[in-house]
Amino acid sequence: MRLNLPSSPRAILMAIGLTGLIALLWPLWAVQMAISRLRTARHTSTPVDIPRVDIADTDLQTVMRHRTPVIISGLTASLDLDLLPDLDGLHRLADDGLEPFRVKTHRDHSPYFLYRGDYGAELDHTSEMELDEFVRFMFDAEQAPGTCTYRLFSVADLGGRVGGIVDEISDRLAERTDATPDRQASGLWIGSRGVVTPLHHDAWTGLLFQFHGAKRIRMFSPGDRANLYFSSPRQPNAVWSRLPGRSSDTDLDQFPRFAHATPYEGQLGAGEVLFIPPYWSHEIEALEANISMPFRFTTSVREYLDPGFLMPAMEIFDSKFVQPRTTQR
Repeated sequence: MRLNLPSSPRAILMAIGLTGLIALLWPLWAVQMAISRLRTARHTSTPVDIPRVDIADTDLQTVMRHRTPVIISGLTASLDLDLLPDLDGLHRLADDGLEPFRVKTHRDHSPYFLYRGDYGAELDHTSEMELDEFVRFMFDAEQAPGTCTYRLFSVADLGGRVGGIVDEISDRLAERTDATPDRQASGLWIGSRGVVTPLHHDAWTGLLFQFHGAKRIRMFSPGDRANLYFSSPRQPNAVWSRLPGRSSDTDLDQFPRFAHATPYEGQLGAGEVLFIPPYWSHEIEALEANISMPFRFTTSVREYLDPGFLMPAMEIFDSKFVQPRTTQR
């Protein structure tokens, strides 16, 4: 490994700030892990239903202030988007003659997890498709037995139209919360049945908009972090949890502390929104071919001081200042 030394004043300040933050968080993280183990040592794994609310009976700012997961109904409809990215909306986008894109299909003997790589899933084949063809492939045709497909469209994809949808949601939400959207961290996810995002946690507050299909949700509070077998933050590019992709398949003889973790469970249906507080571990499985959008907000200063930010801080430092050395012979 080699260190990429920053040259601009801004990059130098960022490197110094991240280094100091990491140095501060390491002992706090170790203490938090120890306390978490002690506090949950006698807990049993009894599932808790994720609360459900109707946006007509509350407001988004109140939901987000409580910092516990909630499934919200009525929010998407109340935003009155010009282009709702459901099946009809995607077909409308396809009429604009957008450029084709690459689609990867994987063998589903293990879960597929785009954000951290393929999570052990084996690539079956890659195709070039236009949007209308892709929508028909995902929702009208039968997936080949033993395969799964999952595509993340960033804000720049589909001729920038994904970014337009994100911006419209940002404008509509500005009247409902004072949190600042993180445009680049949002996107549009389309996946087939059985695709799993394995257990991980983020430092960012998020809303998961479900536009089509249903997903199974499993979440764990930050207080359970020591029972979830996250890799050491010294391995910033490693998968954070060493549990199976579907944590319900966990062998308790191999991971005994998981028996003390309390899962929060629910099902997210079309038109609903999941509020994901920072540092809440979450695992999501598609129950059918679906369309969703992870919409994220920027991290506040106080959230940077949570020991849970140690892993993202290590990851940012690694990606910006530490690069693997490749030697060509």
